[in-house]
Amino acid sequence: METWPKDKVLKSKYLPLWALLSFQAGFINSFGFLACGRFVSHVTGFGTQVGLAIGEGKWAFALEMFGTPFFFILGAFFSGLYTSARQARNLPPRYERVSAALPVLLLILLISGVQGLFGPFGEDLLYLHDFVLLFSLSFACGLQNACFTTLTGGFIRTTHLTGLSTDLGIDLSKSMFGNGSRAEQSVLRRSNISRIACFLAFAAGSIVSIRYSEDHHYYSLGVPLFTSCIVFGFTVLLGKPGTETGKSRFTGLRSWILG
Repeated sequence: METWPKDKVLKSKYLPLWALLSFQAGFINSFGFLACGRFVSHVTGFGTQVGLAIGEGKWAFALEMFGTPFFFILGAFFSGLYTSARQARNLPPRYERVSAALPVLLLILLISGVQGLFGPFGEDLLYLHDFVLLFSLSFACGLQNACFTTLTGGFIRTTHLTGLSTDLGIDLSKSMFGNGSRAEQSVLRRSNISRIACFLAFAAGSIVSIRYSEDHHYYSLGVPLFTSCIVFGFTVLLGKPGTETGKSRFTGLRSWILG
């Protein structure tokens, strides 16, 4: 499964997948805030905090805040090993292996949290186990974002809304006041629908996370664990779809198992 062209990314049948990824990211981001007092996918905010801390001479705090964007980048790096780096060597990217890491990581975090390894839910960010949870969630967000950004050629970014909102505003202006052809207007319309769906799904994930995590604490990680399993299944089936190869839809699954 190579990087998709834009016309494939914008097909309506894939819109639920992009929305599900955004819902998952919104849930994890809000869960991180409730569990650790920090959002886990806002690299911009952490970069600002690092700068402020250094400016105030709070070197220990700056180092702590640097950890979250560092592990986000590390997650993206891990994804790139199996996707963009393989493409650069003329090898097929293995998106399904990256998406498999997400439910595995979330399951480990869920079990660890329930067993008390991360301490009380919602405690202040003070102890090593709190930072392990925070950085693991950030790693998961970086992993997801890089994987599907590469797959969609940079069009779909699911773990933060800054770039998505910027692109939405630009394309809305082109759609409303531009002079594009009917085909170009159709692409703009479908692009904006995809972005709006991702925006709303991210917000919905945050709302559900707040409602659910406050009562169920670490057990609430079962929600993104479930959605990440669905995403993994989609990724495997999309690896070698039967409609394009003439083979069984489960060829991708067999290929993934056999390497």
